[in-house]
Amino acid sequence: YKTNKKQVTSICWNPRYRDLFAVGYGSYDFQKNSSNAAICVFTLKNPSHPEYYFETPSEVMCLKFHPQQPALLAVGLYNGTVMVFDIRIKGAKNNPIYQSTVRTKKHTDPVWEVHWNKKESNRELSFYSVSSDGRVTRWTLMKNKLEPEDIIRLKMVAPPAQKGENRVDLDEEMALSGYAGGMCFSFNKFVDHEFLVGTEEGRIHLCSIDYSGDYLKTYQGHYLAVYNVKWNTFHPDVFLSLIHI
Repeated sequence: YKTNKKQVTSICWNPRYRDLFAVGYGSYDFQKNSSNAAICVFTLKNPSHPEYYFETPSEVMCLKFHPQQPALLAVGLYNGTVMVFDIRIKGAKNNPIYQSTVRTKKHTDPVWEVHWNKKESNRELSFYSVSSDGRVTRWTLMKNKLEPEDIIRLKMVAPPAQKGENRVDLDEEMALSGYAGGMCFSFNKFVDHEFLVGTEEGRIHLCSIDYSGDYLKTYQGHYLAVYNVKWNTFHPDVFLSLIHI
C-alpha cells in the first residue's frame, strides 16, 4: 500500500454502515512535489487491513461519503483534481467513476474540502469543492463526466482604511491582486442556500448559492489562515472557526 511515510489528511465515517470509515493519505509538506497517494476504507471489525483500497495520482486532502448513497465517495486532491469513487467496484486498478480534468476546469490549486449537495434535483447528484485557487465549484455527476459550475470566486477584501488612506484606492488594489485562497466551507442547516468560506487571509465570508456576485457579509476576526469553519447545528446564526497559531 502507498501509505508508508504518508500523513492522514482526512477521515470520514460512512453514513449507513457505522463500522466503516474512509481514510485519506497525503502530506502537509508542501515543499515536496506532489506524489501518488491512497485512500483506505476500513471496518472496525478488521482495522489491521483495509476493506477497500484506491490509489490517487496526488496527495489526498479531503474526502466525504454521500449521505444517502453510501457507496459514493467524493475526494479532493493536492493537484486540484476532484474524484468520485464507487467503493462497490472492485478491480485491479480501482479507478474513480468520475474525475475532473483540465478540460472540465479542474482546480489549479489544492482542494481543501468537499461537500455533497443536499438539494439535488432531477436525480442528478452533485457536490461542492473549495480550493486555494479562489473558487467554490459545484460538480454535477452527468452520464459520462463531471460538469463544473463556479458558485463564487473569492475576491480579495481590503482591510479597514486607516487614517489618511483612500478606501477606493484600497478596493482597486485588492481587485488587482487576484483571488483569495479558499481553505474550508460549511453549509447552514437552517438556510440551505447559505454557506461560510474561510480563507488564507483570515477572513470568513458568508455566501449564497443563489447569488454569486458578491459576499453577503464578511467577518474579520482572524489574521491567519482559517483552517476550519462549522455552523452550529442548533442555532442558525452561530458558527465556530479554527486557525493554527
